[in-house]
Amino acid sequence: MTRGRACCRILAVLGLAFSLVDCARRAPVLAPPSGPVDAVEGYAQASVESEAAAIKGKFSFLFRRPGLGRVEALDPLARTIYYLVFGESRAFFVLPSKKAYVEDSPETLMGHFLGFALLPDDILRLLSSRWADVGLGCPPQDAWQIVKDKEGRVVRVQKQALTCEIKEFFGKSAVPRIVAFSAAGTLGRMKVLTLRFNPPPRPEAFETTFLIAYTRKSWDEIHESLKNER
Repeated sequence: MTRGRACCRILAVLGLAFSLVDCARRAPVLAPPSGPVDAVEGYAQASVESEAAAIKGKFSFLFRRPGLGRVEALDPLARTIYYLVFGESRAFFVLPSKKAYVEDSPETLMGHFLGFALLPDDILRLLSSRWADVGLGCPPQDAWQIVKDKEGRVVRVQKQALTCEIKEFFGKSAVPRIVAFSAAGTLGRMKVLTLRFNPPPRPEAFETTFLIAYTRKSWDEIHESLKNER
């Protein structure tokens, strides 16, 4: 190879390297959906500190209307530690290593888990920034209060003691990337790593018939088992 060609190749490699570094510094961009959003799927890093819970780590999630959800806590090797499955009227916290689970209403179980009741459809609204149907058929005290910035993006939503504040968006879109949560005695933060809108249906993700082979526990029992595993 001639010296001229070698120099050109080195310059090309350096140009690619600088380009990659520049891309890494830029905020990621996620195009907002153009139509209705019935489901969201992705990964996030989250931390929550409250009297009821102390949660930190990486999670996968899938939420689908009406009221369906699945959240999995993952270890550094992307293996499932525990997961939650939400149906329209019942929710399950599953600890596979102990073949044990807790069953309760979605509001109660999410309150145990996070310290506040943020339900699947509300998380879907939050992640897609679609709040048009909020308050329809709800008493005023159960409706979300919404604050927008000068660009029309939702930057804060509040219902009773719970406040969700969008700290960062994906680029110039209205899609939240970093969300801070606060409620009575609870503080939390979530950073969305990847997000897909309207993924293909996966009904098996919400399947719970296998729990017939598991042991039903109280929340206190399952929480103690979880602490011992850590």
